[in-house]
Amino acid sequence: MKSDLKLKLADILRPIEPFLAKVDDEIKKQLLAGIPVLDESAMHLFAGGGKKIRASLIILSSGLSAPPSDDVIELAAAAEIIHCASLIHDDIIDQSELRRGLPTVSRKWGSRIAVLAGDYMYTRALGVAVDERRRDIFPTLVAATSDMVKGELYQIEYSRPDRISKKHYFTIIELKTARFMAACMKLGAVKGGMTPAEAEVLYNAGLNLGFAFQIVDDTLDVMDDATLTGKDAGNDFMEGKITLPFLHLLESVTDTERAGLIRDAGNPDAENWKKVRARIMESGAVRYCLDTAGEYTARMMECLETLPPSEYKSIIVELSKFLVERNF
Repeated sequence: MKSDLKLKLADILRPIEPFLAKVDDEIKKQLLAGIPVLDESAMHLFAGGGKKIRASLIILSSGLSAPPSDDVIELAAAAEIIHCASLIHDDIIDQSELRRGLPTVSRKWGSRIAVLAGDYMYTRALGVAVDERRRDIFPTLVAATSDMVKGELYQIEYSRPDRISKKHYFTIIELKTARFMAACMKLGAVKGGMTPAEAEVLYNAGLNLGFAFQIVDDTLDVMDDATLTGKDAGNDFMEGKITLPFLHLLESVTDTERAGLIRDAGNPDAENWKKVRARIMESGAVRYCLDTAGEYTARMMECLETLPPSEYKSIIVELSKFLVERNF
């Protein structure tokens, strides 16, 4: 992420910075085991920074009705650990080289260490969630974590460019991204003492934010380089992942052109990426993706309108705008 964007995000989250600092401390408390290779590999992605969006959503949602408690901080740390564990495992599957501007755990330590580090992180995070103080939220967190795994499997199943459709794409991002963000907002609401109806409103807000966030992320992969995204440029294409910009392009071309594009996507290399990217950029697909993300953002804002005004609600609104407007 650009340094000015980091500063903007930090400015938005400044009111909850003390709580996020406690989240950092809690992550270290949960992950540092005194085994050097485990400590280093499990903490590696956190050294790359990261936006702590999921932790922030939990803290902000809980703060809508009550000051965030230590219980909320522990839960926010668990959410960040689960998220990072999923990234480590994704990078193994995708054979990714770069994450958050750093070599991936699997590249630096090998797949065996990366698998075990990710597994360890999952167990530590779920160990936090299973505490008897959190029996009310444990099923929600487990379901969201399970959905991420289902989403990865679904993505593998429909990875071929001649097989995946927009319907498949939206199912994948709902399972891998949107439901976890939704769960974070619901968990924060529950721990903050909000009513079940209010918690459901925040779940739906988070779901729509998750869709918008992932669509923007996939669009940035087409538009930007590694200095902006923290990942390899064209990372999705090179890993054989078919995302919304490419799928929309396919709808705008002739059958002959479609066959050629599918052939290029089925043989991902630098030359084919250059050709496909040029077609995406001239097709209007980027505008379509941004408009679609905007529609999900509008739905999220409609959800939030049902809640009374507050400082934390305003921060959620500003954070959401930042996440879907970054780099444009």
